[in-house]
Amino acid sequence: MSVMSSGRCLTVALAVALSASACAKVPPTEKGEKEAAMSEDSSQSRTIDGYTYTTAPVVAKLGPHRYAFPANLYDDQIGPSIGGGVALTLMWPGLKAAPPGTRPTRTMADHYRAVTASIDYLDAISASDLLPRQTSTEATTEGGSVNRNDPRRRLDLRVPVAEQFGLTPYAIDEQRMALFSKAYEKQFGQPATRNPRMEDEWYIARAADGQLATFIKCDQPEGGQEGLVIKGDLLVPDDAPKVASCTHYFVDSKDNLAVSLFYPRVLLKDWKAMEDATRATLARYKVQ
Repeated sequence: MSVMSSGRCLTVALAVALSASACAKVPPTEKGEKEAAMSEDSSQSRTIDGYTYTTAPVVAKLGPHRYAFPANLYDDQIGPSIGGGVALTLMWPGLKAAPPGTRPTRTMADHYRAVTASIDYLDAISASDLLPRQTSTEATTEGGSVNRNDPRRRLDLRVPVAEQFGLTPYAIDEQRMALFSKAYEKQFGQPATRNPRMEDEWYIARAADGQLATFIKCDQPEGGQEGLVIKGDLLVPDDAPKVASCTHYFVDSKDNLAVSLFYPRVLLKDWKAMEDATRATLARYKVQ
């Protein structure tokens, strides 16, 4: 049995989509699409190419739980994914759903503002075990393997540095990295492959009891530029060649759910608001 449901494929697809949009930087239009917050009018609808998009509730199943999310809250503005995964999209800065029928015609400016949440029911492990597994190598390497001691992939081998946005960044320990590289070369006969520019930044938030509550991995800025800058309610491309992005992990322990958020790195400052909005959405639309 897998750690997550088949919705894992959805997570990969969303990450690829975000990466693709990162490379396709275009200036926002004056219209900016600035998709408004979701209307509470359940009769609101829009027909495009013969399909009518609405705000009517569509039931999603996550393990034994049921949620009646408005159709336009789903990433495709239709409903849950085939195979059981659920993807929702909240539009920054209001962190509400876009009006129905705007997904097919969304501009790049609004793709930048779309915060996507991939939600899976954990059918093999407890939610409390997920973040420790994601920040270690025990579940992905064999005992005795030199790769188990890779400082890039273990939180306990990284070094905490000054807090940012209420998060603690954990940097790669270069002394440990040097020791790992020597051990790797001794075991495999060649140096460990490394591209420091491509190594993720790690950010951690902990619960009051010290347990991991949030784990965020982000691309590094290039030359201090993140690919986008905030101008009012818009995200505008800067001179960087690509958009740096973040993947943000947390869990719903009560319902044993794993949540992954995808958004541009320039929005990292709003990580708590995005996490809180996602939790509130799950609580609001849960029916069983």
